[in-house]
Amino acid sequence: MGSTQFVRIDLHDKGSGDLAPPASPMAEDKSVLHHGTHIFSWGRGDLGQLGTERDQSEPQPVLVRAVEDKDIAHVAASAFNSAFITADAELWTTGSNDSCQLGHKGHDTQLHPSRVEALDAHGVCQVACGQQHMLAVADGGALCAWGAADSGQLGLGEIGVEQPHPRFLKGTKEQHFVRVAAGASHSLALTSSGQVWSFGQGSFGTLGQGDSFVANVPRPLPTLAALGIVQVACGESHNAALTIHGRVFTWGRGKYGALGLGTFNSSSWPQHVAALQEPACQVVCGGEHTMAICQQGKVFSWGRGNCGQTGLGTTDTVTLPARLEALENHSVTQITAGLRHSMALTDSRQLWVWGDNSEGQLGIPIPSPCLDPVQTHAFPAEATIMYIVAGGEHSLAAVQNAGDVADEAQHVWSECRGHSMAAMPGPSLAAGLAEQNDYPRKVSILKKSAHDLFSCPGFMLHTFETQPCIDSATTSIEDPPTSSGSHHPAHGLDVGKITEVYNALLQVYSIELLGVVCQACKRQLDIIHSALCPDECQQNGLESHAQQQRIPRMVEPYQLIRALFVLLQNPLNGDRTGMRVQLMGKLAFVTARIEQANKACLAAWLRELPLDQFASRCVRPVQYYLGSLARRQGSKQDREDLMRAVHLLHIMYQSNEGRSTRLPHSEFYNKDVSQSADLAQEYMIWRHLLEHRNGTSSPGRGGGPGQRELVTLCQLPFVLSPEAKARIMQGEALLTKQHQVQASAIQALFQGVHPVMVQYLDVRIRRTHVLQDAMNQLMHRPGELKKPLRVTFISGGMDEEGLDEGGVTKEFFQLLIRQIFNEEFGMFKYMEHTRTFWFSHLSIELETEYRLVGSVLGLAIYNGVILDLHFPPVVYKKLLNGKPNFQDLKKAMPDLGHGLQQLLDYPGDVEADLATTFSVEEDNFGELQTHELKPDGSKIAVTNSNRQEYVDLHTKWVLEDSIQTQFAAFDEGFHQVCGGLTLRLFQYEELELLVCGLPHLDFAELKEAAQYDGGYHPQHPVIVQFWQVVMALTFEQKKSFLRFCTGCDRAPVEGLSGLKLTIQRGSPDTDRLPTTHVKAK
Repeated sequence: MGSTQFVRIDLHDKGSGDLAPPASPMAEDKSVLHHGTHIFSWGRGDLGQLGTERDQSEPQPVLVRAVEDKDIAHVAASAFNSAFITADAELWTTGSNDSCQLGHKGHDTQLHPSRVEALDAHGVCQVACGQQHMLAVADGGALCAWGAADSGQLGLGEIGVEQPHPRFLKGTKEQHFVRVAAGASHSLALTSSGQVWSFGQGSFGTLGQGDSFVANVPRPLPTLAALGIVQVACGESHNAALTIHGRVFTWGRGKYGALGLGTFNSSSWPQHVAALQEPACQVVCGGEHTMAICQQGKVFSWGRGNCGQTGLGTTDTVTLPARLEALENHSVTQITAGLRHSMALTDSRQLWVWGDNSEGQLGIPIPSPCLDPVQTHAFPAEATIMYIVAGGEHSLAAVQNAGDVADEAQHVWSECRGHSMAAMPGPSLAAGLAEQNDYPRKVSILKKSAHDLFSCPGFMLHTFETQPCIDSATTSIEDPPTSSGSHHPAHGLDVGKITEVYNALLQVYSIELLGVVCQACKRQLDIIHSALCPDECQQNGLESHAQQQRIPRMVEPYQLIRALFVLLQNPLNGDRTGMRVQLMGKLAFVTARIEQANKACLAAWLRELPLDQFASRCVRPVQYYLGSLARRQGSKQDREDLMRAVHLLHIMYQSNEGRSTRLPHSEFYNKDVSQSADLAQEYMIWRHLLEHRNGTSSPGRGGGPGQRELVTLCQLPFVLSPEAKARIMQGEALLTKQHQVQASAIQALFQGVHPVMVQYLDVRIRRTHVLQDAMNQLMHRPGELKKPLRVTFISGGMDEEGLDEGGVTKEFFQLLIRQIFNEEFGMFKYMEHTRTFWFSHLSIELETEYRLVGSVLGLAIYNGVILDLHFPPVVYKKLLNGKPNFQDLKKAMPDLGHGLQQLLDYPGDVEADLATTFSVEEDNFGELQTHELKPDGSKIAVTNSNRQEYVDLHTKWVLEDSIQTQFAAFDEGFHQVCGGLTLRLFQYEELELLVCGLPHLDFAELKEAAQYDGGYHPQHPVIVQFWQVVMALTFEQKKSFLRFCTGCDRAPVEGLSGLKLTIQRGSPDTDRLPTTHVKAK
C-alpha cells in the first residue's frame, strides 16, 4: 500500500464531488428500460462474483443478464460470491465454488448465476454469503446452510465436512427465522420474535456468547434476548445488532475500533454503542468498519479507515461513531459496506460511494481510494436505483425503469423488493384484527404476530409506548422522567391500548390463539428472568451449552419492570384453565426476584389502573392461583410456589394501600390459605425469626420482606383472614397463659402456696361496686393480667353460685363497660351523629381510670370476649401506632370534618370572610378556653394559602394533642395485656372486629355449625320447627336471641360459624323446651 495514492474530494459547493456520467456499458444497454427489476454489478469479477459471464473486473455497472427476467427481490454478496432471490422465492448463486458454497455439486467456479434447485420446493426469502459458506431462510422460517464447515459455521453439528447441497438445521423451523448474516467463518440468525442466534468460529468473541469457542449448532445470545432485535450484520470477525428502539450493539473483534466503543479491545458479549446517541434505523458491517443510519437520514461510521471506507475524510482508525459531514445535506435511506468500500443511497435515489476502488468497486473512473463520499452517475436518468449491495471488492445494484416506480417519493424498500436488507418492522396485530372475511386466516395471522409481540419485552414495549424517548436499553430506574406528583419513574405506556389489545384478542374467540399468547408470555417471562438474574439462567439452545462466563446484565431492570406491568394486566392470568397456573407461576417466580425499589415502582404503576381493572386483572388472578396452591401444598416446592405467590400479592397490596379509593382489605384475604395453613407453625417460625433478628424486623404493614427473607405467612399477614389472625392470637394467648401459670406455680412453691391457688387471675366483684372492685383488683395486679381470667360475683356479701366457663366473664365485661361509658362518669363523651364515644379531654379522672379501660379492652381480646364497645375506628388505628389524618376525623366527627372541608373548598377570601385564626376555642364548664394550634396561633390569620395547614393542625389537635394524656394511659393499659407479637398482624379495622365482633348475623352459619345431643338431629321435627322459628325472627329479635345464648348480640370475628351451639333435650321422654349451652372458647 506504500505506493497507493489517495484522493480526497471536498464537497463544499453544490454539485462538488459529483462525477460526470461516464460512457458506461449500461448507458448503451437498452434492456435496462424493460419492465421489472434488473441487477447490475461492477468491481472485482475474477471468480465470477459479478455474474456477468466474464472472469474479469468491471469498472462500470454491467447488467447481470442471467437473472434479467427474474424480478430479483433480494441480493447478497461476499468477497467471492453473489446470491440472488427472485420474487418467486428461487435462489440463484454465482462465483467461487471451492467449498461448494454455490449449492451445486463440484467445485467449479460459476461465472453466471444458476438456480439452486435443491431449494425449489421450499422457497427462499433471505440469504447471506460468508467467505466460503452460505445461509438461507426458507419460507417457513427454517434455516438451511451449505459450503465450508471447518469452523461449524453451517450450524449442522458437524465440523470439517463441507456440504455441497443445502441442509436444513434441525429444530430451526420452530424458531421461525427471518434474517441471516454471515461473517468470514461465523453466522448469525434472527427470529421473527427478535432473538439472535450465533454459530461458527468464536475467535475474538465473535459469537457473543462470552467465550471464544467454536459452536457447531446455533445458540441464542442471552444478553440481547429482551431487547427486540430487528437487524443483524456481520463483518469479517465482528458483528452489529439493531434494536427496535434504535440502539446499536456490537461485539467481536475490536482491533481497529470496529465496535465503536472507544477502544481497540475485542468483546465476547454484545456492548451498547452508547456514543451513538441518536436512534438508528439501519446498521451494516464492512470488513473492519461499521456504519449506521440515524434520524433524518444521518450516516455515522467508525472502525478501520485505511482506504477511506469510513467516509470521514481520513485514513485514520476511528473508535467512536462520527457523522459523515459530506452527506449532511442528504437524507440517506440505505447503506452497505464491503471489505474496504462503502455505498449509500439517498431518498432521491442518488448513489454515493467511497473507500477502496482498486478493483473498480466504486464504479467511478478514479483508480485511487476516495476518502469522502462521491455521487456517481453511472446510471442513466431513466433508471431508478431500488437498493444496493456491497460484496468484498465488488458492488451490485437493483435498478428499475423510472416508469415502473409509481411514487418517486416512496421509501427505497418496497414490500418485496430489497426489504429484507432493511431492519425488519416490529410485529403488529393490526392486519390480523382488521381481517373480517376469512376467520381461519385471521386466526393464523394473529397467532404469528401475537407470538412475536408477546415473546419479546422489547417488541411488546414498543407496541404500547407513549414515550419512546425513555426506552434506551441502558436506562436505569433513576433516569427516566417521573410520573406527575410521584418520585417513581413514569412507565411511558398506553394503558388504554394495553387493555384494548388484550380485549381484542379475547374477542377473536379462539382457544388456539389464546394458547399461543400464553406460551409467548411464558417465553417472555423466561427472558425477563434471564435478564434480571443472568447468573441463574442456563442457556438453552438447540443443544444445551454450559456457560463458562458470567453473563452481563445488558438491560436495566426498569425496562423489565415495564414489561411485567403489561404482563400483569393479561386477562389470561385469571383463566380457569391451565393457562392461569402456567402464567401466574412464572409471574410470581420472576417478580420475587426484582429489587425492592423496582417492586415499589411496579406497585405505583399498578395504582394507575382503574380500580375494577386492578381487581379483576391483577388481584383476583393472583388470589385464584394462590388458592389452588394452598389446596395442593404439601411438598417443599409447593411451599416455595405459595410463598412466591404471596410475595406477588404483596405488590398488589402495596399498590392498593397507596390508592385514594381502595379495594377493601377483604379482597386480599385468601380463604384457602387461611384454612389450610398450619397457623401454629407459621407463628412459631415467625417468632423464632424475630428473636433471631433481635426484634429488628417489622413485618406486617411495612414494606414487607424480600423474597429470600419470606419464610412465614405472618410476615405478610394481609393474606390471612381475620379469623385466622384471631386463631393465631388465641394460640399466643394460650401460650402466654401457660407460661404465666407455670411461672406463678414455681413462685408459689417457693412461697409455700399450692400452685392450684395461683393459676387464675381471680377477680371477686360486688355487683354494687363493679367499677371500683375491677379497678382495685386489676390495676394493682399487673403481673397477673395474663393469667386466665376467672370472675366471681358477690351479692349480699355472698359468692354467687355458678361455674365461670365464659358466661360469667362475659357478664362482668358487660357490666364494667356499661359503667365506664356512662356519660355521668365523664371519661368519654357520646357523639350522637356517629353513636360512638370519644375521649373527654376535659375529664378530671385520673390516668388510672383510662389505663383500666385499656386493660379491659386488652383482657377482652386476650380472653376471647366480644365487647359492646363503640369507639370510632381511629381509636384502633392509634392503638396500632397509626397516624390519624383528616379522613379519620371526618369519620369520627362528621360535623367538624364537614366544616373543615368547607373551609378548604371555600371559593372566596378566607381571611376576609371567615376571620379565623390558628386557635381553637371551647367551653370548659362555663369558661371559654383558647388553645393555640401553633405558637402565637391566635394572632395568625387563616388564609387561602395556609388553610390546609390549619386543617392539618386542627385535626392533630382533636385526634392527638387534646387527648394525649388520656389516650397515653389508655394505650399503656391496652398493651400491658395485649402487647404480644400477634397484634402486629392486624389492620385497625380487623382489631375493631376482634373487639366488637361482626354486626352482620348470618344465622344460616349458626344452623350449619350447630351440634345436637340427646336424640336430636338436624331432621328431627323439633329441630326443624326450632330453626323455622329462629329464621323467621326479625333482626332485632335475632340479636336478642343471640344475646340470650351468648351474652352478646354480635358474632365473633369468624362469624356465627365460630359459635359451637349444642341443642339437646334433658331426657328422651321430656316435653320441656330445648335448652342451649354455649361454651366460650
